Amino acid sequence: INVANFRFSELSAEEINAPMKKLAFRNADLTDESFNELLKLLRYTPELLQAEFDDCALDGVGDFQPSESDIVRELGKVETLIIRRLHIPRFYSFNDLSSVYSLLEKVKRITVESSKVFLVPCEFSQRLRSLEFLDLSENLMVEEYLRNSACEGAWPSLQTLILSQNYLKSIERTGEILLTLKNLTGLDISRNSFRPMPDTCRWPPKMRFLNLSSTGIWAVKTCIPQTLEVLDVSNNNLDSFSLFLPRLRELYLSRNKLKTLPDGSLFPVLLVMKIRENALSTFSKDQFGSFPKLETLEAGDNHFICSCELLSFTLGQPALSQVLPDWPDSYLCNSPPGLRGQRVQEARPSVLECHQALLVSGVCCALLLLILLIAGLCHHFHGLWYLRMMW
Repeated sequence: INVANFRFSELSAEEINAPMKKLAFRNADLTDESFNELLKLLRYTPELLQAEFDDCALDGVGDFQPSESDIVRELGKVETLIIRRLHIPRFYSFNDLSSVYSLLEKVKRITVESSKVFLVPCEFSQRLRSLEFLDLSENLMVEEYLRNSACEGAWPSLQTLILSQNYLKSIERTGEILLTLKNLTGLDISRNSFRPMPDTCRWPPKMRFLNLSSTGIWAVKTCIPQTLEVLDVSNNNLDSFSLFLPRLRELYLSRNKLKTLPDGSLFPVLLVMKIRENALSTFSKDQFGSFPKLETLEAGDNHFICSCELLSFTLGQPALSQVLPDWPDSYLCNSPPGLRGQRVQEARPSVLECHQALLVSGVCCALLLLILLIAGLCHHFHGLWYLRMMW
């Protein structure tokens, strides 16, 4: 829809009392003037909770200056504002949005995705006193401008911040910049290209969730905050994980290069671990037993060696599907060649492979009995005398 020339009907608010909860614009063309007109809708929708703009274009510079009689001071009950893929042709001439600061003071959740956001002015951040959730995914944020956005007093109620797929480079600097967010509990900085992780970092004191997936990290060090309850380091280059996290409840390690399960003693209260698509070849009863409270383990799509030890363990655990939700379809043998492609649950190696010690013992016993038998016969029939005579 093209609302560039939209003008609002001058009906009194008493005549219309729309019960709508959500208002969404998709593929809409807006201007500064039409935006001001759309704000008048708020007088007629007192129950509106969410406003959404997807794939819209704003042909303007953010000069939202309605006449004094038309000024809307706040968004009523609106708690959620979502903007995705907003196209602004005159992006580099855009204003600082100071004219709408007051509108967003009571909004609790804001999402601005893929809209070329590189800065949230410090004054604007300080005015967002009720904001609890902020998603700035797929934008142009870097540490220098993030420092201005997360200035002292910014986003005082913020609990969840998503900065996925921006241009952040340093985990250490990012954590230090966000120290001003005293109530931050969840941080998503996935899909950024970070430099190697240092040994020490500083983080907001209440951090419980951290997403570092798809960041290209090669090692996890003590930079990770000890207060975490959920850690996602999926889709990286990790070949080991030996970090002690006493409060961790959920750990996501899929699509890495781990060859064994981490030591369960590092996570005394871990409930969920996902370690799909790594380089695991086996797991044992001792490894399982090292996780005292583990309830869910997803370890499918690995390169399992269907050894007798692994098969003996799986056969001895009839309730395995209660812990492994992707069992048995995602657990396939990669070797030996004769079992490749079979499900671990159904693989049956030959007796010779699984009982080699017993087989060797049996053969040795048979040879010993044969030697004793030959010796006894030789003695009984004077075999040694005949041999001497033949010699």
